[in-house]
Amino acid sequence: MSPPPFENVLVIGDADRHVQGALAQALPNANVTAVASVFDGIAEMTANRYTTVLASAEPIERRPEAAVKTLRQLAGESRLVMFGQSSLEPVSRKMLSFGLDDYIVTPATPGELTQIFGQPSLRVAPAHSDDVGLAAAEPTKISLLSGLPLADIVLDAILANPQGGPDAAVKQINAHLAPSMQLHYVRNGGDGPIPPDGSITLSHAIRANTESVATLHLVLPRDEEESAARHFLAQLAQTIGKVATIEDRHVRMQKLAITDDLTGLYNARYFRHFLTKIIAKAHAMRFPVTLILFDIDSFKTYNDQFGHGVGDEILRQTASLIKRCVRDHDLVARLGGDEFAVVFWEKEGPRQPREPGKPAPAVPSSRIPQTPKQMFQRFQRLLASPDFSILGATGKGQLTISGAMAVYPYDAQDVGGLIEAADRELMFSAKASGKNCLKLVGEDPEAPGENAED
Repeated sequence: MSPPPFENVLVIGDADRHVQGALAQALPNANVTAVASVFDGIAEMTANRYTTVLASAEPIERRPEAAVKTLRQLAGESRLVMFGQSSLEPVSRKMLSFGLDDYIVTPATPGELTQIFGQPSLRVAPAHSDDVGLAAAEPTKISLLSGLPLADIVLDAILANPQGGPDAAVKQINAHLAPSMQLHYVRNGGDGPIPPDGSITLSHAIRANTESVATLHLVLPRDEEESAARHFLAQLAQTIGKVATIEDRHVRMQKLAITDDLTGLYNARYFRHFLTKIIAKAHAMRFPVTLILFDIDSFKTYNDQFGHGVGDEILRQTASLIKRCVRDHDLVARLGGDEFAVVFWEKEGPRQPREPGKPAPAVPSSRIPQTPKQMFQRFQRLLASPDFSILGATGKGQLTISGAMAVYPYDAQDVGGLIEAADRELMFSAKASGKNCLKLVGEDPEAPGENAED
């Protein structure tokens, strides 16, 4: 295979010029700059941009993590490769988790550098064999990966799974590798694969936006050419890292589209979307969905008296307090102004009657309220307890809320009807009855609302 048409390469610490000599054969068109020390390399990377940085492992073996992270930060998206004698291979392998892209065991050969800078050749030989007679070497399983349409596989994965591109790409590549080899994409905190007998596992960190987010593991037979496999894994890890970056950006943009800038809660658009989906699920599984709409009593007076900056802070603190009162799966949204919504639903679906002879289900140990009324009452108590220092000494305990609760399917059969029922009850019952209460759709208007308990 022909080398890339242009590579701008920085070589650091190649005292005997062996790496530069192999580079000249592997990449005759490359622009190679050589410096003697890591300090000079840092200065060079600060001043100029390189597609690849090759650095000697020996000067940084005593503090590899700090050194590699510094070089990684300066290299940015460029390829970062270490080289060193075989005794330095363990520390070089460890550096892969610190941000290193790949490493070479010296003396380097043109064939191995070709693997570093391009996909593995179909004529893979052991990394330290003579290049003479390379054409006669038998293709290995790992070398056959060069025939895969990796670009198409990765792009198809991104298009089909914008929020799970790395996992989808690895799954599709595995369809071509099985059964002799397998890739595993493990996000940070997950457990790596356990290789079967007769296999080994090579691992490489995956970076998205320069941060380590996962590890890519390649399980392959012990008789496979490990150096070529490692170089291929390094290249693939760089590609999957870019997919992970796209995934991260997609998630961030999606979050911006569905959240409220001021409070960080979900916005009105996502609230309606979620309520539509959960009602459809409730219809199929036959469980109720409770919608609570509430707002801050006389909120306009706070804006008028203290200014909109204080009003915004009240909204932020209110959002933070309500999040403390709901369960993880309940949805909290800001609909606009000082109006909020909570969608309270049973994650496990309808409660099933206990069969005779079987123990009762475990009672949740969490202090999070398990009913809408309990949630609202706790929220009222929390709202009254902080002194809201931004309001001054007169502000303590002055904030109150009024809410209304409607339940699917008893009060309405669809999203629009449920929102309308709760909103009508909030405006014409909760507010009219003196505020600071929770009203249920259909209850006696003269009945006292649900207030915070003393």
